[in-house]
Amino acid sequence: MPDSEPVGPPEAPGGVLPGRPEAARPRVRQAAVPAEPESGMPCPGCGVPNAPRRHFCRSCATPLKDHSGPAAEGPYAGQRPRLNRDRTRWIYRAVVAVIVVGVVVGGIFGGPPAARAVQDHFAKRVPVRPTDFSASHSSPKHGPQVAFDGYSNTWWGTGYSGDSAGQWLQADFGQPTDLLNLLITPGTSPRTAQAAEQARPMEFDLVVTDSAGKERTFKRRINDGGAQKVDVRVRDAVSVRLVVRSAYGAGDKRQLAIAELEYFGRSTGGQ
Repeated sequence: MPDSEPVGPPEAPGGVLPGRPEAARPRVRQAAVPAEPESGMPCPGCGVPNAPRRHFCRSCATPLKDHSGPAAEGPYAGQRPRLNRDRTRWIYRAVVAVIVVGVVVGGIFGGPPAARAVQDHFAKRVPVRPTDFSASHSSPKHGPQVAFDGYSNTWWGTGYSGDSAGQWLQADFGQPTDLLNLLITPGTSPRTAQAAEQARPMEFDLVVTDSAGKERTFKRRINDGGAQKVDVRVRDAVSVRLVVRSAYGAGDKRQLAIAELEYFGRSTGGQ
């Protein structure tokens, strides 16, 4: 028997490295098509019919560019409705521009009177103080000067009961003034309860005389109570006479009263 090498225990296998992991491949899932078929424009991508209200294909989500069918109700998902703020702002600006252009063009092509009306509308107003005052008749304790003293708790009274129709109160200016309006406080006070103690003017005429001696008459009517603005707008005015025509609260023991008359003219510093 031939000699043989001694047989030992079998060798143990060496260490084995773990296998390299492979990323899982994505699985493509076909979109489920509703059981009930839709009729309409076929999708340009997959050919599935879609109802006219859809913006995207119900099968493959391809955008549907044909908008000939009825529009979808309301904005679709992910879209906010556009605000009308910008359009409203532009409309407002256009209206303002048309008004300004109309005023300017009217002033140019309407002649000097229209141009003066435009200037008077935008003119800066300043108080005009009378240098002299007079009245047709006055109560002994309520002369004409107190209607121009700047205090609304003093008042001019006609001294006659009833509506004092035909009685007047006049203010004279030291130099010609571009008169624009006046502020009248009827009664004995701006406070309603105190003002009602005497009669208050309702209708009256404003007779304005300019530096050339020409008179212009404005018929005006005011409300009962509180200071109120009255437009006049006369160039080179030298005097204003307020002639009473009717009154509120006239009575046998009441005389007509005016607490204050304030005049406003064009500023010499421009507009």
